Amino acid sequence: MRALVLVIALVGAAYAQAPTPQAPTAGSSAPSEAEQLVFIHEHLAAQRQPQVIRYAYVADAAGQPQVTDRAVLTLGPDASGRCCQVHGDYLSGRLAVSLPDIPDARANPMLLYFLEGEVRLLQRTTSGEAAHFRRRIRQALADSATVTSGTVQWGGRSVPAKTVRVAPYLDDPYRARFEEQAATEYAFVLADAVPGGVYAMSATVPARAAGAGALARRSLTIQETK
Repeated sequence: MRALVLVIALVGAAYAQAPTPQAPTAGSSAPSEAEQLVFIHEHLAAQRQPQVIRYAYVADAAGQPQVTDRAVLTLGPDASGRCCQVHGDYLSGRLAVSLPDIPDARANPMLLYFLEGEVRLLQRTTSGEAAHFRRRIRQALADSATVTSGTVQWGGRSVPAKTVRVAPYLDDPYRARFEEQAATEYAFVLADAVPGGVYAMSATVPARAAGAGALARRSLTIQETK
């Protein structure tokens, strides 16, 4: 429970300043399956030994050179010597995102790093405010996200995975201010068999013309260690 409250508190601070939720009561709404998978699920529950998890970042946009970078999640001992306090190093330069370290982490904060990076990118490139985009993401995960089951390849074998997809801005009342990016779809591929429980994240801006390639795609994918 401590880990769950800590993670939701961090999400609430970053996404719509929501208060730390209490256990659902009669008449209240429990988190959706998408919210559970992205924000609450204990992705790090099996990682109780110090280790480093690396992710590769790739950004493609029409008419622009490809951008590559990396993100690193370091699981280390806390002040008492127990595992794990989690520190993230997310991308570099203008793309870099810094968030507080999390003691006794169970959910994978790389999901928050990715979302916060997306929010800041939208704020830089549109007339929108970061707080608005955060609220839209959180609300869409509660109301309209889809969850599908499948598999991913890890360690030379197929392992179960779930993919959460959400397009937070399709019905945004302010979408005219950022029309080109309003169709952005986020996808989160989650697999407990993968270290850290998160296989990949992506943001795709589809082309307006049917059958055309995406206008932009940004992805973060775990790198298999040897």
